[in-house]
Amino acid sequence: MVDKKNIRSFGKTYDYLRDPALRQKETGNSQLLVDGAEVSGANFHDVAWHNIKFVKCDFVGGYEIKLSELRNCIFENCRFAGIINWGIATSIRFVRCQAGGQSNVIDFSGSSDIRFETCVFVGTDPNPNNWGGIGSRGDATFVDCKAKWFDLAGYKQIVMDRCETQDVGIWTDSAANSGTSHESAVVVIKHSKLRGSFGMVASDLQSLTLHDTVLENLDLRDATVKGNVVMERIKGGYINAYVKQAGGLRIRNSQILGNGRKIFEAYAGGIQSIEIDTVVFGGDLSSEPVTIAGGFSLKSFDRISNISQSIDIRNSTIPTLDASYLHTQRLVLKDNQIMRANMSNSRVADLEISGTRITGKLDFHGTQAAQQKVDLSAGSTFGRVDQMDGSNIRLQPRSAR
Repeated sequence: MVDKKNIRSFGKTYDYLRDPALRQKETGNSQLLVDGAEVSGANFHDVAWHNIKFVKCDFVGGYEIKLSELRNCIFENCRFAGIINWGIATSIRFVRCQAGGQSNVIDFSGSSDIRFETCVFVGTDPNPNNWGGIGSRGDATFVDCKAKWFDLAGYKQIVMDRCETQDVGIWTDSAANSGTSHESAVVVIKHSKLRGSFGMVASDLQSLTLHDTVLENLDLRDATVKGNVVMERIKGGYINAYVKQAGGLRIRNSQILGNGRKIFEAYAGGIQSIEIDTVVFGGDLSSEPVTIAGGFSLKSFDRISNISQSIDIRNSTIPTLDASYLHTQRLVLKDNQIMRANMSNSRVADLEISGTRITGKLDFHGTQAAQQKVDLSAGSTFGRVDQMDGSNIRLQPRSAR
């Protein structure tokens, strides 16, 4: 960092940072300006900073800043290289700031209205165990920010708008961290570019919404989502939606093109309702299938999940679909283009297929449906292989298709 005057040489300004009561007595509620300081080598423990504007300041060191409270403060063109805790933070803006390395810049639970604008966070190591982190244990908003090899934190809410990332993770609360009363974050990502891996593995979320965003690898393995995962107008590579639990999964008007081998996978047994509408899935017959499967087992009753409410796939293009071992009240395929479909070994209360063209192979073996309305007359079935042994699914005779 560029050499700057140490904060200890700032006279009254330094005194006011160390002793807020003195500042209040001498200057009242007027804003305090701190310009061009290196904040290091001095402890600021259990003090409250209110109504301060830091401009072109460098915050350096470990555990020297451990405030009780930070309120109505602005940081402009500041840099952070260290371990910083703001205490309970309220109404804070970071504008054109930077953080790097393994810096950890965070606050206490109970914080709110933390906003980062045009900031840059860059780590030095691709290993996630060596990443830094920045954000809030309340709600954090990132606008026009860039991040690489860094975690973005938000216990109650994370909003990313017009951001660009390269291999980053989301840092949320958890039962291991805060017990049974832990927070579940609302995450909203819009108009952003997520390059490399965007990691949300084992996150505890209230909901996740992505729209108008380009991504390469979204990893939701073992995440718990109390509400819905919603993706609209997404152009993506590989999405691993193998969540532990989610109320719903909705993907609309999107392109999910895969990474050359894997395209999309979701554990249907952990999601109450799934809706795929107007989605183009990439890949070819050599790629792994688009997987929306699981929830039923022929081997062990213990591996049978709660019955999902519905799985609805319509107006979509899928090279190979794996929807095997489902356990659902309702399965609908309407107006799709599919080359190969595996819906074997499933238990479905109400099955409906219409307007869907399956051209290569259809595997329903071992599947039982209590009610069914199956019309596969769309398109030619010349050369298609049907595997139906052990199934009660009734297809029209070849002459009628």
